[in-house]
Formats: sequence, structure tokens, C-alpha cells
Amino acid sequence: MRLTKEQIDKLAGFILAALRDKDLVELKSPEPAVIERIRAAISGNVKAEEDLDREVEGILKTHHLAVDAGKIDYRRMFTMVKTKLARERGIVL
Repeated sequence: MRLTKEQIDKLAGFILAALRDKDLVELKSPEPAVIERIRAAISGNVKAEEDLDREVEGILKTHHLAVDAGKIDYRRMFTMVKTKLARERGIVL
């Protein structure tokens, strides 16, 4: 899923607020630094998923004749390959 920088910023703030509201974290660093670390984690995950999407598209292009002939449902196969690769690589989708 493609997230804008603003959405990632907002999400990072919501995550930290939720963790603090439930007393699940005690900050040992300034809040802006913690939010930046959360942003970096989210951005890294988004980039990993985008890279995975490109790789899956490349894999499926090698089987384009079967897809074009209607023998394979592209979206279904895309999801299956992406899920398998993500599981193998420890990527959380």
C-alpha cells in the first residue's frame, strides 16, 4: 500500500500516542526522536513491500503467455507469489 509522507507522519504519532495512553512504553529519548524512529520503521516496511511488488511483477511477466491466455488469474497469482515471498523473507504485509 502506498502511503504519503504525511500519512506516515500521522500514523507514527498515533502509534506513539496509543502506546503511551496504555502505559506500554516509557520514553528514554525525546519524543521527536522516537517518532522519527517509528517513521523510519514504517517507511522501511513500505519500501520493502514496494520492492517485493516489483519483484513479483517481474516473476509474473515471465509467465505472461499463460496470464494473457486466461489460464492464470493475474491478481490471484500476484497475491499468492507475494505472500509466499514475504513469508520466506520475513516481511510483514
